[in-house]
Amino acid sequence: VRFIGWIVAVPVAFIVIAFAIANRTPVGIHFDPLPYELDIPLWAAVIGALAFGFILGALIRWLFDHRWRVEARQGKRHVRALEREISSLTQRLDGAPGGAGEAAK
Repeated sequence: VRFIGWIVAVPVAFIVIAFAIANRTPVGIHFDPLPYELDIPLWAAVIGALAFGFILGALIRWLFDHRWRVEARQGKRHVRALEREISSLTQRLDGAPGGAGEAAK
């Protein structure tokens, strides 16, 4: 699996590097209605916008998945409680007179 990741990552890295080298022209970023302007290379604006979109999308996905994380946490607690109950019932059965626990195994 790691090898496949490298097979994908290396060409993508080369493409990003080639894009950055080919697009070094400065562009003006205006923050209307604020009086601020930022001159940065085109590649930085494009890659920055992509990174911002990726992070924003990941944040939105994380917020919408909150319900599933809560349900998973509650399910784990329920499973642990049931495992404790099984353990205590098994101990009670093993300690019962007449060796009922041995017959159940």
